[in-house]
Parts: sequence; structure tokens; C-alpha cells
Amino acid sequence: MERDFAARDGQVGLTSALRLGAVAGLEALILLVIVPAVAWMTALFLLRSAHEKLAREGLDVTQGTSRGRILVFLGYSGTPVVFGIISYVLARPALDASDAIANASVVRLEPLLLWATFAFSVASCSTIAAQAGIVRSRLRAFLGSGFGRVFPLSVVPTTAVVFALVLLLFLLGYTDSVRAGGPVASDSVLSGAIGSFQAFAVGTVAFPIAAGFSNRIRDLSQRGFTRALLIVEIGELPVLVGLVQAFLALSSL
Repeated sequence: MERDFAARDGQVGLTSALRLGAVAGLEALILLVIVPAVAWMTALFLLRSAHEKLAREGLDVTQGTSRGRILVFLGYSGTPVVFGIISYVLARPALDASDAIANASVVRLEPLLLWATFAFSVASCSTIAAQAGIVRSRLRAFLGSGFGRVFPLSVVPTTAVVFALVLLLFLLGYTDSVRAGGPVASDSVLSGAIGSFQAFAVGTVAFPIAAGFSNRIRDLSQRGFTRALLIVEIGELPVLVGLVQAFLALSSL
């Protein structure tokens, strides 16, 4: 009778862990892939609308050049989606329910993994929003002779999602060591790491804000371009602060 109850308890534990792993995997899929993809498609839709408006106004640029510049934006603005897919594939083993059953320490890391994927999702949306805001606001110049100045402005926010990817890979490396039998950090240390990812996520929001102020500078002559670029770079400072804080927190795990 006791063995029967033990077996039943084991079955309940197995079912619960499977459900937990399934929820964690679904959350990671939404935050790492679906949210960035939706943000990217929204940005492309807004850019297409702005392009159609310029076409109705008689944009003085060849069709081939216009298509080529749009493809350029399509490529680098889709970086968060590509990074998200890669991150999800790499994170999947840590989110797998069978791994959680084999090593209960991984379960303690799930809140940290959740906030890390949330930070990546926010960084992706901030990057895409800043890029789309800059290019959409300066679309005539982007498709014309000002491409060489608008392009660098719109590329700078990419560092947010690059830093988010680096932090996530760092965390996944630590998670793999725990799955292999390594020690897991204390709850206080894990809470500190969660807070650092939250701070990093908030810091990335500075990029769309900085892009909005940068777009107010309409003249991209030598001095105007320098001022616009400087404003965008200022938006990177909170991202760097969050990066350092998260890196130090992860180093203490």
C-alpha cells in the first residue's frame, strides 16, 4: 500500500513537473520569438505606410534604390528575431521538463530564466522601436542621398539586443553547469540577478526615447548629424549601466 502511494506521488510529481516545463517553454517561446517577431512586423507595416505616403507625394528616388534600402532595413531590423530564435533553441534544454525532474536545482533557476527572457524581449522591442522610429522619421533621406547618415543613426540601438543576447548566453552557460551537477546560488544571489535583469530591461527603453529626441534634429549636415548621433548614443548609457550590473550579478552566481 505504501509503495502504491509512493508510486502515485511520483506520478503526480512527474505530471506537475511536465506542466511546469511546458509553461516555462511556452513563456520562453513568447518572449524570445513571438514578441520580437510581432514588433518587427509592426515596424515593417509602419515603414511601408510611410513609404506609400512618400510615393504619393512623388518621392524622387529610383524604384530599385528604394527597394534595396528597404531590404537593408529589413535585414538589420530583423536581428532581434534571429537572436531570439537562436536563444530559444539554446535555452530549450534548460526548460525541458525532464531536466527539471532530474535536477531540482534547475527549478530554482526558472524565475531567473523568465526575467532574462523578459529582458531580452524588452530589449528587442526597444531596438526595433528605435530603429523604426529613426528610419520612418527620416525615410526620405534614408531612401535618398542621406542614407549614409540615417543608417548609422538607426544601427546604434542594435547594441541593446546584442547585450541582451550576451547576458542570456552567459546565464544559459551557468544553467548548463547546474544541470550537470554544479552548485546553485543562494536565493538572495538569485534575487539580485533577477533585479539586475529588470534594471537592464528598463535601461533599454532609453533608446526609443533618445531616438525621439534625435529625430527633432531635421538637418543632418555635419553639425546636425553629430548632435543627432550624440543624442542616440546618450540613450545607450542606461543600457551600459544595466549591462554592467547584470554582468556583475551573473558573475557572482
